[in-house]
Amino acid sequence: MQLFRRFPRVQLRPYEAQDIIKPADREKYSAFAQDFAVLDKELVPSFREFDSEAQRRQNWYRWMYVILIFGGSLTTILIIVQIAFLGIPGFDIAGTIVAAVLGFATALSRSFNHHGRYLNARLAAEQLRSEYFLFLGYLDKYGENHDRLRKLRERVFEIRHSGRKTYESAR
Repeated sequence: MQLFRRFPRVQLRPYEAQDIIKPADREKYSAFAQDFAVLDKELVPSFREFDSEAQRRQNWYRWMYVILIFGGSLTTILIIVQIAFLGIPGFDIAGTIVAAVLGFATALSRSFNHHGRYLNARLAAEQLRSEYFLFLGYLDKYGENHDRLRKLRERVFEIRHSGRKTYESAR
Protein backbone atom coordinates (compact mmCIF):
# COMPACT_ATOMS: atom_id res chain seq x y z
CA MET A 1 0.00 0.00 0.00
CA GLN A 2 1.16 3.48 -0.83
CA LEU A 3 0.28 4.76 2.67
CA PHE A 4 2.78 2.49 4.40
CA ARG A 5 5.63 3.13 1.97
CA ARG A 6 6.43 6.34 3.85
CA PHE A 7 5.82 4.78 7.26
CA PRO A 8 8.89 5.16 9.49
CA ARG A 9 11.12 2.15 9.93
CA VAL A 10 13.03 0.79 12.85
CA GLN A 11 16.60 1.48 11.71
CA LEU A 12 19.11 -0.50 13.73
CA ARG A 13 21.93 -0.24 11.20
CA PRO A 14 23.36 2.94 9.71
CA TYR A 15 21.71 4.11 6.52
CA GLU A 16 23.19 2.75 3.33
CA ALA A 17 25.52 5.25 1.70
CA GLN A 18 23.91 6.76 -1.37
CA ASP A 19 25.74 7.35 -4.62
CA ILE A 20 24.91 10.42 -6.65
CA ILE A 21 25.69 8.45 -9.79
CA LYS A 22 25.81 4.69 -9.44
CA PRO A 23 29.17 3.04 -10.27
CA ALA A 24 27.59 0.94 -13.01
CA ASP A 25 26.39 4.09 -14.74
CA ARG A 26 29.79 5.76 -14.36
CA GLU A 27 31.45 3.06 -16.41
CA LYS A 28 29.53 4.30 -19.44
CA TYR A 29 31.30 7.67 -19.24
CA SER A 30 35.01 6.95 -19.12
CA ALA A 31 35.81 10.54 -20.17
CA PHE A 32 34.67 11.66 -16.71
CA ALA A 33 36.73 9.10 -14.78
CA GLN A 34 39.15 11.71 -13.42
CA ASP A 35 36.30 14.04 -12.41
CA PHE A 36 34.48 11.16 -10.69
CA ALA A 37 37.65 10.39 -8.71
CA VAL A 38 37.99 14.04 -7.62
CA LEU A 39 34.32 14.23 -6.64
CA ASP A 40 34.52 10.93 -4.74
CA LYS A 41 37.35 12.34 -2.68
CA GLU A 42 36.25 15.95 -2.21
CA LEU A 43 32.45 16.03 -2.27
CA VAL A 44 30.80 12.62 -1.90
CA PRO A 45 31.78 12.02 1.78
CA SER A 46 30.10 15.29 2.78
CA PHE A 47 27.06 14.48 0.64
CA ARG A 48 26.72 11.06 2.28
CA GLU A 49 27.04 12.56 5.75
CA PHE A 50 24.27 15.11 5.19
CA ASP A 51 22.09 12.65 3.26
CA SER A 52 22.33 10.08 6.05
CA GLU A 53 21.59 12.74 8.66
CA ALA A 54 18.54 13.88 6.70
CA GLN A 55 17.21 10.32 6.43
CA ARG A 56 17.77 9.69 10.13
CA ARG A 57 16.06 12.92 11.20
CA GLN A 58 13.14 12.41 8.83
CA ASN A 59 12.58 8.93 10.21
CA TRP A 60 12.62 10.23 13.79
CA TYR A 61 10.20 13.02 12.88
CA ARG A 62 7.80 10.52 11.34
CA TRP A 63 8.05 8.21 14.35
CA MET A 64 7.12 11.06 16.66
CA TYR A 65 3.99 11.75 14.64
CA VAL A 66 3.03 8.07 14.56
CA ILE A 67 3.38 7.96 18.34
CA LEU A 68 1.33 11.14 18.73
CA ILE A 69 -1.42 9.92 16.39
CA PHE A 70 -1.76 6.50 17.97
CA GLY A 71 -1.44 7.92 21.48
CA GLY A 72 -4.11 10.52 20.77
CA SER A 73 -6.39 7.80 19.44
CA LEU A 74 -5.76 5.64 22.50
CA THR A 75 -6.50 8.55 24.83
CA THR A 76 -9.75 9.24 22.99
CA ILE A 77 -10.79 5.57 23.16
CA LEU A 78 -10.03 5.39 26.87
CA ILE A 79 -12.08 8.51 27.58
CA ILE A 80 -15.01 7.22 25.47
CA VAL A 81 -14.94 3.90 27.34
CA GLN A 82 -14.88 5.81 30.65
CA ILE A 83 -17.92 7.86 29.59
CA ALA A 84 -19.81 4.83 28.24
CA PHE A 85 -19.14 2.62 31.24
CA LEU A 86 -19.07 4.92 34.24
CA GLY A 87 -18.85 2.01 36.65
CA ILE A 88 -15.45 0.75 35.46
CA PRO A 89 -12.65 2.41 37.44
CA GLY A 90 -9.21 3.06 36.03
CA PHE A 91 -9.96 4.25 32.50
CA ASP A 92 -9.83 7.87 33.56
CA ILE A 93 -6.43 7.36 35.19
CA ALA A 94 -5.12 5.44 32.17
CA GLY A 95 -6.35 8.20 29.83
CA THR A 96 -4.66 10.81 31.97
CA ILE A 97 -1.39 8.87 32.02
CA VAL A 98 -1.42 8.39 28.22
CA ALA A 99 -2.19 12.09 27.72
CA ALA A 100 0.68 13.05 30.04
CA VAL A 101 3.07 10.76 28.16
CA LEU A 102 1.95 12.34 24.88
CA GLY A 103 2.54 15.81 26.31
CA PHE A 104 6.04 14.76 27.32
CA ALA A 105 6.64 13.21 23.87
CA THR A 106 5.51 16.43 22.20
CA ALA A 107 7.84 18.53 24.34
CA LEU A 108 10.68 16.11 23.67
CA SER A 109 10.02 16.18 19.94
CA ARG A 110 10.09 19.96 19.88
CA SER A 111 13.31 20.11 21.88
CA PHE A 112 15.13 17.81 19.42
CA ASN A 113 13.73 19.71 16.42
CA HIS A 114 13.97 16.71 14.12
CA HIS A 115 12.05 18.43 11.35
CA GLY A 116 14.27 21.52 11.30
CA ARG A 117 17.40 19.39 11.38
CA TYR A 118 16.02 17.20 8.59
CA LEU A 119 15.38 20.25 6.42
CA ASN A 120 18.86 21.69 7.06
CA ALA A 121 20.61 18.40 6.30
CA ARG A 122 18.49 17.80 3.18
CA LEU A 123 19.25 21.31 1.94
CA ALA A 124 23.00 20.80 2.38
CA ALA A 125 22.86 17.38 0.69
CA GLU A 126 20.96 18.77 -2.29
CA GLN A 127 23.31 21.73 -2.60
CA LEU A 128 26.23 19.28 -2.71
CA ARG A 129 24.41 17.21 -5.33
CA SER A 130 23.99 20.37 -7.40
CA GLU A 131 27.70 21.18 -7.13
CA TYR A 132 28.48 17.62 -8.21
CA PHE A 133 26.72 18.11 -11.53
CA LEU A 134 28.01 21.64 -12.02
CA PHE A 135 31.54 20.29 -11.61
CA LEU A 136 30.93 17.41 -14.03
CA GLY A 137 29.44 19.73 -16.64
CA TYR A 138 32.15 22.38 -16.39
CA LEU A 139 29.36 24.84 -15.64
CA ASP A 140 29.18 28.06 -13.69
CA LYS A 141 32.38 28.66 -11.72
CA TYR A 142 33.85 25.30 -12.82
CA GLY A 143 34.15 26.31 -16.47
CA GLU A 144 37.80 27.29 -16.18
CA ASN A 145 40.10 24.31 -16.03
CA HIS A 146 42.97 25.76 -14.02
CA ASP A 147 41.35 26.18 -10.59
CA ARG A 148 38.29 23.94 -10.64
CA LEU A 149 39.51 21.82 -7.73
CA ARG A 150 40.15 24.84 -5.52
CA LYS A 151 36.69 26.22 -6.27
CA LEU A 152 35.11 22.85 -5.57
CA ARG A 153 36.87 22.58 -2.22
CA GLU A 154 35.81 26.10 -1.28
CA ARG A 155 32.20 25.45 -2.22
CA VAL A 156 32.09 22.13 -0.33
CA PHE A 157 33.56 23.88 2.70
CA GLU A 158 30.95 26.67 2.45
CA ILE A 159 28.09 24.19 2.21
CA ARG A 160 29.44 22.06 5.06
CA HIS A 161 29.95 25.14 7.21
CA SER A 162 26.48 26.56 6.50
CA GLY A 163 24.93 23.10 6.93
CA ARG A 164 26.66 22.60 10.28
CA LYS A 165 25.87 26.15 11.34
CA THR A 166 22.17 25.81 10.60
CA TYR A 167 22.23 22.28 12.04
CA GLU A 168 23.66 23.58 15.31
CA SER A 169 21.23 26.53 15.39
CA ALA A 170 18.35 24.06 14.96
CA ARG A 171 19.17 22.56 18.32
